[in-house]
Amino acid sequence: MPDNAFARNNASKLLALPRYLGGDLLSRLVPRRRGSWVVGSALGVNDGARALLVEALSRPAPPRVTWLARSAGEARAARAIGADVLDHGSWRAFWRALRADVVVVTHGFGDASRFGSRGALVVNLWHGSPLKRMHLDSPAALRLPIIGGIAPARRLMGAMYRRGTSRIGVMPAGSELVVPRLRGAFGLPEGRVEVLGEPRTDVLFRGGAEQRRRAARTRLESSVGPLGERRVVLFAPTWRDGRADPVVPTHAEWQAIESWLAEHDAVLVVRPHPLGIGDYTHTSDAVRLLASEAEPEVMAVLSAADALVTDFSSVLVDYAVTGGPIVHLAPDEVTYAAEHGLYEPYADTAGGSVQRTWAEALERLTAVLEEGPARAEALAHSAGVAQRFHAHRDGRSAARVVDRVLALTGAQRLEEWPRTVFFESFHGRNVSCNPAALDREISARMPSARRTWSVTDASVTVPHGAEAVRRGTPEWFAARDAADLLVLNDWVEDDWRPRRDQFLLQTWHGTPLKRIALGRRGRTPRLFAAVVKQSSRWSAMLAQSPSAARLLRRSYAVARPMWVEGYPRNDVIARGDDGDIRSRLGIKTPKVVLYAPTWRDHALDAPDLLDVADLARRLGPDWTVLVRGHARTMDARTQSLGERVLDVTREPDVSPLLATADVLITDYSSVMFDFSASGRPMVFFVADEEEYSSTTRGLNWDLGARAPGPLVRTASECADAVLSATAERERWATRYASWQAEFNALDDGEASRRVVDRLLSVGPGRARRRG
Repeated sequence: MPDNAFARNNASKLLALPRYLGGDLLSRLVPRRRGSWVVGSALGVNDGARALLVEALSRPAPPRVTWLARSAGEARAARAIGADVLDHGSWRAFWRALRADVVVVTHGFGDASRFGSRGALVVNLWHGSPLKRMHLDSPAALRLPIIGGIAPARRLMGAMYRRGTSRIGVMPAGSELVVPRLRGAFGLPEGRVEVLGEPRTDVLFRGGAEQRRRAARTRLESSVGPLGERRVVLFAPTWRDGRADPVVPTHAEWQAIESWLAEHDAVLVVRPHPLGIGDYTHTSDAVRLLASEAEPEVMAVLSAADALVTDFSSVLVDYAVTGGPIVHLAPDEVTYAAEHGLYEPYADTAGGSVQRTWAEALERLTAVLEEGPARAEALAHSAGVAQRFHAHRDGRSAARVVDRVLALTGAQRLEEWPRTVFFESFHGRNVSCNPAALDREISARMPSARRTWSVTDASVTVPHGAEAVRRGTPEWFAARDAADLLVLNDWVEDDWRPRRDQFLLQTWHGTPLKRIALGRRGRTPRLFAAVVKQSSRWSAMLAQSPSAARLLRRSYAVARPMWVEGYPRNDVIARGDDGDIRSRLGIKTPKVVLYAPTWRDHALDAPDLLDVADLARRLGPDWTVLVRGHARTMDARTQSLGERVLDVTREPDVSPLLATADVLITDYSSVMFDFSASGRPMVFFVADEEEYSSTTRGLNWDLGARAPGPLVRTASECADAVLSATAERERWATRYASWQAEFNALDDGEASRRVVDRLLSVGPGRARRRG
C-alpha cells in the first residue's frame, strides 16, 4: 500500500457517506433481534474473535452467531465451531448485521458491516495494546489525498471518526494503562473501554509454561517446517504505513544474520505485518517466513520463541507474557515518533535498550540468550512490560467479555428467563393450539417459570401448575404487564403494547388458505392501519412453513422476525398421540371421521352445510362422525346431533381430534394443513366454493388444483369419498407428497422444542428493540 494509504482510505470513506447515511436510516427503522450476534474479522476465524465466539457458543443459552466469511476456508472454520455463515459483503450479510443485537469486530466496522451496525451493541476486540498512536491520536490517520493533513481536513476526518466510533459499546483493554490510549484513539466516552482482558491473549495464560511451549512449537512447525532442537528467534516488525521499512535487512545484513544463526544453532522466524509481507523475500533453512495466511493466530506460537526482535509492534506487549527476552530494533525511532506518534517515549517501552542496526540487534541477542546480567535485565524488563499491560492473567478474558456483553444486552442464564409467561388462545375461550403446546414444553423444561393463562371464565380449565386470570380483571391486566414472555395465537384486542423488556410471540392459528387481513377484498386505509398497529406489537411471528410465512407476512405487513419452525400444535399429530381421546369421548366404532369446517363471516350461527346425521347414516355402523366447529362459532352454533354423531366443538384442543381421526372432512379451514402431517386421507366438502371464493372471503390459491384429496359437494359424494379413501390413496399419493413437502416439512414432532429453544436464545429484554 502506498505512503498515502491513510489518505486514500479516508477519501473512500467520504465517498461512501451516502451509504453510511442510508445504513443509519435503516438501522433506525429495522428492529434488532435479541440474542443474534454477527461476527467478522480481518484475521479470519482466529485470534480474539475466535476466542470470544467459542466462549459465547459454550454458554447454556448461546446466542445465534453468524460469521461473515470472506473465503470458503473461513466459512468452514466458522461452521466447525457452531456459527452460521454468510458471505461477507453480501446483501444477506448486511441484513443480518442490521438485525443483530451484537456486532463483533477486531479492526473496524468493515469486518462485519460498515453500514448496518448502528444501534447494535458493537464489541471491538481490537488486535493489540497500542504502542504507536492510532486514529484520532495520530496525525497520519487524518490525512486526505492532495490536501494532506491541513487543519480543515483533520477536523472533517476527526468528526467522521468520532461519529463512526460512537457506535462502539464495548472495547476490552488489557490494563488501566491501555484504557486512555484506546479511548483517545477511538474518541470513546468513559465506560466504553473496560479492563476485561483481551480474549486473544487467553492462550498465553492457559496451562503450564512448558505445556504452552510444546504446544506452540508444534503449531509453529506445522507452518514453517521442522525446527528440531534449534533455538527460535521471532522477528515481528510493524507496518510503516506504506513507507519503506528500515528494518528489512540488506543483502549484507542477511548474510550476517545467516552466520549468526548457524553459530548459535538457531532459526529466525520472520512474522511481518500482513500489509508489509512483500518486503521480506529472503528465506532459507535458517530463515523461515511465517505469513499470516499460514498462521493467522500469532498468539498461539509466541511461547515457541526463545527471543523476540521487534520495533513498535504490539506483539512485544504480548510476548512479554512468556517471560522471554525482547530485542528492540528501531532505526527510525525519531522519524516514526514524529510522523506517526507514540504513546510513550520508545526508550521507556524498551527499558532504555534500543538497537539501531542489525549488527547491534545480533549483538544484543547474543547477550540476552546467554546467562548473565544482560539476560537477567532483559527478563526483568519483560516481566515489567507484562505487569503493565496485562491486568488479568487467568486465561478467562473471553469469558469476562461475554459476561459483559450479556449483561449489557439484558441476557441472563437459561434458568432465569422467562420467569413469567402469559398464554392466551383464541382470546381466552380455551387452552389450545400452539400456546398450549408451548406451555407443555416450557413447563417441562422450566418448572420454576410462573405460567398464567388468560381465560374468559371459570369454565376454562388451565394446565397443571398454571394460574388462570379472567380477561378484563385487574389481575389479568397485572399478569399481562408483568410477563417476561407472552404467547398468543390471535389479535391483541385493546390498545396495550408490550414494554421494551417483554417478548410477544404471535403463533397465529393456522396456515391461511382463505384470504385474511390485508389479503381480503375491499381493504381500506383504516384496515391497513389496524393491521400494522397489531403486527407492530409482535416481537416475532411463528409460521408452519416457508409458504405460510410468505402469506402471513404479506397479510399482516409483518416487519418483525418470522420464525419458520413448524407448528407446535402438530407435534401430537406427527407422533400419533391422541391422548386416549376415543376412550374419553366414549367412541365404540372402529373408524372415526372428523368434520371440521371453517366459519362464515356473515353468519356465525349458520348451520353446517353438511348434514352430518345423513352422513353418519350413509357411512354405516363402523363409523363415528365427530363435528368440530370453528372456535369463533363456539358460542353461536347449534349443536350437531344424531346417531354416531358427536359434537366436539367445545373440546379445548383440536389437535388430539386430528390425531385420532382416520379421515378428515373440511372445506377451507387451516386444519387441512395440520391433519396432513399424519398422512391420512382428506375429503374437501366445498358446496359453496364458488360463492366463498368469489364473494364471501376468497382463497389465496385454487384448492382444486392442489388438494391432496377429492372435492365433493353433496352428502352422498362425501360419504362415498370417505368410504373409498383408503382404496384411493394411490390416486392422490403424488399430490399428497407435494403438499406435505410444501406445508409439513417441519411438522416432525419436534416443533415445540425448536420454538422453545429459540425463545430461550432470545433471553430477557426484547428482540423488538429498535436501534
